[in-house]
Amino acid sequence: MIFRTTAQDVLDLFNVTSLTEAVLQRWLDHPAKKDTVVPQVLAHQTSTIYRLTPEDVERVCMSTEHALGEVKRATAESVKAIVDWHPDFAFTHTFHLAVESLETLPTWQQFRAFVHDDSRGNEMLWRPAQDKITQVSSAPDGPSRAVATDSMRWRVGNAYYSFLREIFVVVHLRNAGLDVRMHPLADALFRVDFWCGRTVCSLLVKNAKFHKDGQGRKVPTSELLAGAVPPFHFHPIQLERASRFGVVHLPSLEQVRVAASRLHTALHASAAS
Repeated sequence: MIFRTTAQDVLDLFNVTSLTEAVLQRWLDHPAKKDTVVPQVLAHQTSTIYRLTPEDVERVCMSTEHALGEVKRATAESVKAIVDWHPDFAFTHTFHLAVESLETLPTWQQFRAFVHDDSRGNEMLWRPAQDKITQVSSAPDGPSRAVATDSMRWRVGNAYYSFLREIFVVVHLRNAGLDVRMHPLADALFRVDFWCGRTVCSLLVKNAKFHKDGQGRKVPTSELLAGAVPPFHFHPIQLERASRFGVVHLPSLEQVRVAASRLHTALHASAAS
């Protein structure tokens, strides 16, 4: 199996349709990103994730502080300007940078320390988040700074949990002998959570606000990659919404086993054709 994935690997595989070419060009030319986000993401290499074991991920899930703290959903989601906030660096960019910089999967507390103390992490997430909190809380009729801060923790904390779920699945699938790969460029630009060969995987949690049964606010991956030759195959792994607060919401090992079986079947069929 491969143990390094570069941005060029991602472009060689996925930038093969008119839609992906258009998406890439808009990103390359974006005034707020072309001199900061673009060069950093294009230079990123995924490798540490490929060395993680299921036991490593389990230790993080057991030792992490609860990313959402004591924040109440109603309070957090009442601040629409933060609920809908997207920094120039996508959250996945910062999570991947933290993993490669720390050479491990960080707990929530380790990730928070990283974005506070590391110059790149601070520039990518900590400072923009603090600026947004200040902007929102100082606006006329805006929420208190405490409420805005809680809303930001909810926003980033949920993104952290989504990343943790993806790593959990990727590590288990690789442990099952599948050459599953991931990279922040594929995630943020082409909506590819992870992939194996020409099978694109998406990890979804049922949530009517964002996505349910493949429907959501973003252009679906299958639409972006439609018409590619040879074609891609798509495998969604969908979870019910979390029913227990304070517990990392992960796929069951049975769901991972089924996903591994289907990916093995897809790869064998592709090799035979």
